[in-house]
Amino acid sequence: MEQAAYFEPGGILMSWKPAKGLVDLLNQNWPVRKAKAFRNALLERNFRARGIPEGLEFAEELWRTGSRRFCFVIAFNTPWVIDALARAWQLYSSGMTLVVVDNSSDQSARASIAGICRARNVAYFGLPRNWDSHPNRSHGTSMNWTFYNIVRPTRPELFGFLDHDCFPIIPVDIPAMMEGKIVYGSKRPAAVDPEAWFMWAGFCFYRFSAVEALDMDFTPRFVSGMDTGGGNWDLLYRGLGENDIADAKTTPDLDLRGIEADHRMLDGAFFHVGGASHRKLAATRQYRRLISDHVWEAYLGGDESRLVRDP
Repeated sequence: MEQAAYFEPGGILMSWKPAKGLVDLLNQNWPVRKAKAFRNALLERNFRARGIPEGLEFAEELWRTGSRRFCFVIAFNTPWVIDALARAWQLYSSGMTLVVVDNSSDQSARASIAGICRARNVAYFGLPRNWDSHPNRSHGTSMNWTFYNIVRPTRPELFGFLDHDCFPIIPVDIPAMMEGKIVYGSKRPAAVDPEAWFMWAGFCFYRFSAVEALDMDFTPRFVSGMDTGGGNWDLLYRGLGENDIADAKTTPDLDLRGIEADHRMLDGAFFHVGGASHRKLAATRQYRRLISDHVWEAYLGGDESRLVRDP
């Protein structure tokens, strides 16, 4: 078996509701929005400029594998979902090479995720420390770092991003879904701008030749009501025709013993846990164990090959 690429660099007391109301009011102020956008852009550019030599070295390792189709997963502090995803990729080959790009803030989680990737022969890269505490912006800046420092130098035929808690559960062929298309993913409407839309950052795939000259931007555009990935509306999506896009159908899926949770199926082939690393429900051991057991028993052939048994 070919060895996967691997790289790891090294006040004033105020109640919550009034404070949140004040923040929301300030965020509606145009000068405040402009100032915050300028600050966020500076932080993103600073982060993107770190670790470039390591990224280029990793891109060269990926090139040497001979693969030209890559699915990048931004990991964040949740080893058990990487274990399940890597196993699912082994069982349900998609015609794309899985690559884990680790944005974890917890060093023990990084070590565990790196070990899982080694054990399952999955390419792994540890991002520089990302100090943005906003989960959506942190995700978007990590995607930007990956695009500019790994994707562009690698020049693949196809590339895309998959949420770390989104698993294929039946045989899938993403390249086949992208035949004759520029973009394949889960299309979401903007909440504010009625004309705008974006591909959900957890399930979006691209034909590189169509975007290589674009300064892609996967950060959110909250002012227009677009989450992570919204920055590509003006750059790419606005100019696409209906025949350029393959839109994955999203349907609710799971009721786990009466526990309310945000689970979805995409195109009947991908199971999305939803918020595995940051929502309050996922912080409970009971829930993590319940959903992990379900995923392994229902989709991954049982417990035998499981590496993380106490999620």
